[in-house]
Amino acid sequence: MQITLAATIHDSGARLVPEIARSTPVLREIFSGFALNASDATPGAVLDAARAHLGAKIMIHPQGESTIGRARRDAIALALELSTPAVLYSDFDHLVRWAQGNAAELRATLAAQPEAELLVIGRSPRAFAAEPERLQATERLVNRIYGMITGNDWDLMFAVRRLSRRAAEAIVREAREDTVANDVEWPLLAQARGFPLGYAAADGLYYRTMDEFGAPADTLDGEALQWIRRIEIAAQHANAMRPFLKR
Repeated sequence: MQITLAATIHDSGARLVPEIARSTPVLREIFSGFALNASDATPGAVLDAARAHLGAKIMIHPQGESTIGRARRDAIALALELSTPAVLYSDFDHLVRWAQGNAAELRATLAAQPEAELLVIGRSPRAFAAEPERLQATERLVNRIYGMITGNDWDLMFAVRRLSRRAAEAIVREAREDTVANDVEWPLLAQARGFPLGYAAADGLYYRTMDEFGAPADTLDGEALQWIRRIEIAAQHANAMRPFLKR
C-alpha cells in the first residue's frame, strides 16, 4: 500500500532531531511521503531534519491546545496534496517511537483490514495497562461512552488513524472539531457517512510527553494539574460525541 504519513509536531526542545535521522531508513521504507504540520514553537532544526532526511512537506500552525484537532485536519489536507491512495495520521513523536520499537508491527498494522476506509489504531490491552494512571482512568470513560453509541469496544484516544483517500477528503471537508476530541469525531463522522470502519490494536504504542520522549516511564501522575488536564480532555471528547447520540 502506498501511504503518506500526516503528522503534527510540537517539539520546542528539538528532541526529535536525532530521532528523525535514526528513524529515517524505516520511515522511508514504510511511507511514500510525509506531510508534517509543526507548531510555531518547534525550532527550525527539527524542520530542517525532516526535510533533509524525509523529504517532508511542511506547514506551520500556531501553538495551542485548543486547536490540536484543526492542526491534525490541516495535516491530512497537506497529505492529500501528495496524491497517495491512503493516509496515516499520527502525532509524530508517537509514530517515531513505534517505528523505532516495533517496525514489523507498524507495517503489519498498516496492511490490516484493507476494506476499512477508516482504521482506528489503538493500544493493545497490555499496552493500555502500562499507561499512566491518569490516562487509563479518564480514557476508559471516553471509550465506554463511544462503545455505548457504536457498540465498538475500541481504544480511541491515541489519535492514530489510517484513512482511505475518500475518507480523508471527507474529514477535511466535514470535520469541525478543533480540539483533541477529533479522536472521537473522525470515526463517528465516518460511520455516519457510511464508510466501512475497522480497528487494530498495537503493542508498540505508548504515551510520553515530548519532554520525556525517550524516558523509561512517565513521571507526571503525581501532579494534580496533569489529572485536571486529562479530565478536561475527557470532557472535550464527551462534548464531541453528544451530536452523534441517537435521538
